[in-house]
Amino acid sequence: MSALLLATLAGCASAPRSVEPPPDPRSGAVGVRSIDKLMPSDDRMQLADNETFQMPLAEADNAVPVYPVELLAQRLAPQTVCLRVAIGADGRVMDSQPIDDVQAGCAIGSDARFVEAARAAAAQWRFDPAFRCVYPGAKPDEQGCVTGKEESVAVSLAFSFVFEQKDGKGSVRVGG
Repeated sequence: MSALLLATLAGCASAPRSVEPPPDPRSGAVGVRSIDKLMPSDDRMQLADNETFQMPLAEADNAVPVYPVELLAQRLAPQTVCLRVAIGADGRVMDSQPIDDVQAGCAIGSDARFVEAARAAAAQWRFDPAFRCVYPGAKPDEQGCVTGKEESVAVSLAFSFVFEQKDGKGSVRVGG
């Protein structure tokens, strides 16, 4: 019996795995990450004891910005652009503004074309709206908003975009 178990485990260990090829690093696209901790605490939503909150969910086809082709020849150092993105109660982006926070690596000193590329991409984004779930009494221990009432709300999120080149070609690096 132990020989059968060892043979089974050996077969699993040697089975080929399906691995997707890494993305082409010369694509000229841009990495993106959420940096919501940069949002000022005064701007953060306050929930009552009978409320929960669900963050907006980005649509799967939201495109990241593209590295401005006209800047590739300049062989610039990596440029980080951070945006505060206002998302309406309907899930559409209402506005975006650059964030200047040197400690988070979000200096506005980037070429304006990087900022505009990030803003243009973010303007096309769509989300399942954020919502506040309001319960008639004490907040129950449940997943989702089963016994409460969903109220869509507008929110602002912060995102970091890293525009980078390697060997004179645009590349992707998720902000970090």
